[in-house]
Amino acid sequence: MLRVELDLRWRLGRREAVPFDDALFALLEGIGESESLQAAARRAGLSYRHAWGLLNGWAESLGRPLATLERGRGTRLTPLGSRLLDSRRAAEARLGPELARIAAELAAGLGEPDAAARRLRVHASHDLALRRTAERLADAHGIELDLAVHGSHDCLESLARRRCDLAGFHAAPDAPLEGMLGDAFPKGIPEAIVAYQLFQRQQGLITAAHATPPLRTLADVARTGARFINRQRGSGTRTLLDRLLRQAGLKPSDVRGYHDEEFTHLAVAATVAGGGADAGFGIRAAAAQFGLEFAPLAVETYYLACRESRAREEPLPRLVEFLRGEEFQALCADLPGYDARDAGRSLRVAPRRARRVRAGGA
Repeated sequence: MLRVELDLRWRLGRREAVPFDDALFALLEGIGESESLQAAARRAGLSYRHAWGLLNGWAESLGRPLATLERGRGTRLTPLGSRLLDSRRAAEARLGPELARIAAELAAGLGEPDAAARRLRVHASHDLALRRTAERLADAHGIELDLAVHGSHDCLESLARRRCDLAGFHAAPDAPLEGMLGDAFPKGIPEAIVAYQLFQRQQGLITAAHATPPLRTLADVARTGARFINRQRGSGTRTLLDRLLRQAGLKPSDVRGYHDEEFTHLAVAATVAGGGADAGFGIRAAAAQFGLEFAPLAVETYYLACRESRAREEPLPRLVEFLRGEEFQALCADLPGYDARDAGRSLRVAPRRARRVRAGGA
């Protein structure tokens, strides 16, 4: 599979312009959102020490700091740091679509003649049915899903930044799509987004078979001090768990092992099966694969979202046709806890501008 990607490269400096590390942009974005250097470094994949060294090095190079650390107030962007991020976003908004178009043309010219009409870049939250779908489409329908697994929020951010054609994410029944997309498109939704429903799936507690005492609720986990294995920050499953904890009147600190993480449902189930934890949170199908007990706590909906303009381009129409067919129904029916009766149903989220908060307003 041949891929061509074209990126903007930044060079900055007072006397001589030198390459500006992409990791530093990710670090600045994290600081702007969390006001925590530790959280921003984790998100950018950097150690705290490396992140601090980057900020100090560029402050010396530019003659002004990009962020400041204030005791009791966390880490905040300076005006220069904020303007640099805004400039980058503006450049990407103006040049990103054109670079993507040129890259697609180059890929089509360098690769197989009809490759572009078969391939979709998909950033998706981990799911067993989606992985099977990708295999079936490649084997029998000539559609290639270039699948990369990320947390639900990160997938929607990839869609906002045009890093993928489709974003796979899941949402609880009381989580409106408009709100989730609004979080991923902080500058507003520039064009309509179409979300195709894939299936509903059960999420709940995964525990060892015949566990004593039995763990059926999050309150049981907290009360007994059972060892827990969680999903990573940014995953939709972690977000759902946090919501269920609040509804049960519990705090993360009430759960022993809340900060112990794995990155897929199968890894959570494998940890429980191997004795590394007494309980985890994930989908019923993962528990069944390892012969574990499962206590359902929520039913959520999994979606694939794309920009409306992309929805009309091949091979997306063929993918939607597959989702609405009996073959996909059979594929999901083989997985415990899945319901694909409404597969292929589409929801449209209209374009909207980001809300402006007035000075002095709430």
